[in-house]
Amino acid sequence: MGARGLSAVLSLGLILAVAVRGQTPSPPAAPAATATVETIPVELTTPDRYQIPMVLEPARRVTIVATSEGFVRSLSVPVGATVREGQEVAQLDRAEAAARLKIAQALLKEAQAEVEAAPKVGSAPGVAAARLEAAQARAELAQLALDRCTLRAPFAGRVLQLPISAGQFVMKGQAVAEVADVSSLRLLMPVDRAAVREGGNITVNVEGRTISGKVQTILPLPEPFAVLRELATPWVAAWVTIATPSGGLVPGLRVRDPFVPEAPITTLPSRAIHEGDKGNGTTVQVLRDEVVTDIPVRVLGTPGPERLQVTGPFRPMDAVIVQSSVPLTAGTLVHFGGGSGQPAAEIAPPAGAPRVAPIGAVDSALPKTPARPSGGPAPTSKPTTTPKS
Repeated sequence: MGARGLSAVLSLGLILAVAVRGQTPSPPAAPAATATVETIPVELTTPDRYQIPMVLEPARRVTIVATSEGFVRSLSVPVGATVREGQEVAQLDRAEAAARLKIAQALLKEAQAEVEAAPKVGSAPGVAAARLEAAQARAELAQLALDRCTLRAPFAGRVLQLPISAGQFVMKGQAVAEVADVSSLRLLMPVDRAAVREGGNITVNVEGRTISGKVQTILPLPEPFAVLRELATPWVAAWVTIATPSGGLVPGLRVRDPFVPEAPITTLPSRAIHEGDKGNGTTVQVLRDEVVTDIPVRVLGTPGPERLQVTGPFRPMDAVIVQSSVPLTAGTLVHFGGGSGQPAAEIAPPAGAPRVAPIGAVDSALPKTPARPSGGPAPTSKPTTTPKS
C-alpha cells in the first residue's frame, strides 16, 4: 500500500478467486470489474499495560491477637484447618491469670464476710455492701482475663496463618492466628459502568473456570486501576462476591476481568465498524497479506466524534478498510495497480470458488495469494489512485 498508508481513495483490483493450497483449480472466472476502496493503516496499542493482577480474597478475615503478654502454651489447630465458631485455636500461659483470679475470689469472700458481720459489730451496712460489689467486679475481671488466655475462632472458617510457635513469648496485641470465612469470596475489579449494576450478576474467569458472581457495590475507580483511564471505557470499580458452598474456590486464585482488553487496541472511524446481523457480532474488515479478512472486535468506547475505540486480533501490517464501492467478503484477493498510468485492476468473480470463513483469532489460517509465498513481504508498489475531477 502507500508509503505512509494514508487514508485515500484507492483504485484496487480485487480478484474474488481465493487460492486454496492443495485444492484443484477453480473454473474460469466471470468477466472482470473494478472497485474503489478506502483504507487506513492500523495503529495498535498493546494490551499488556492494562493487565492488572487480581485475586480472590475471603469475604471475612480476622487476625486473632494475644490478649496479654506471655508464652504461647499450645496451638490447637494447624494451618489450613477448618474451625467452628468458638473453637479453641491457641492457648496462652494461664498461670498468672489463674493466680490473680484466686486473689480476687479470696477478696470477694472477705467482703461477703464483712457484710454478714456488719449488724453485729455496728458498722454501716452500706459501706460493707459497696465493698462487696467492688470485690465481685474484680473477681469477674480476673475470670475474664483467665478466659482470654484461650484464643477462639470468632466464626466458622479456615485457619490461613499461624505466625507463631508453641513456647514463643508474645506481646499483647501480637498476631497469633488468621482465620477467614471461605464460604464466600470477593474481589475488587474494574468494570464498565454501563454494563453492570448493584445487585446484578457478573461472569468472571477464575484460572480457566467460568464463575458467576454478584455485584455488591459500585465505587469510583481507585488509584491502583488508574492506568485504565487511558481507555475510552467508562470505568468504575465493583466489589464482587462469589459464593463457594462446595469449597471449590480458595483465596489467592487469579481472576481475569472480562472488561479489560486482552487483544490489541486501536481507534477507528465509526464507519469502519460493522454491526453483525443474526448474532454474528461486531467486525472490522482489513487487508491482510492482500486478502480481505473479517476481524471480530469489541467496542471499548467513544474517544471522539465519529470514532470508536475497539479491541480485536489485529496485526501490525493490517490495513483497515473504511469503505468500498462494492461489498467485500472475507477471502477476497486484492491486487494493487502497477502505478501511475496503469489500467485499473480487475474484479474477476470465479465460478464456484470456495468461500472463506472470517477469522476468530490472531493465529487463524488465512488464504494466501498465489503471487508470493505465505508470510512474504507486503507489496511495495504504489496503488493507482483515482484521479480527482
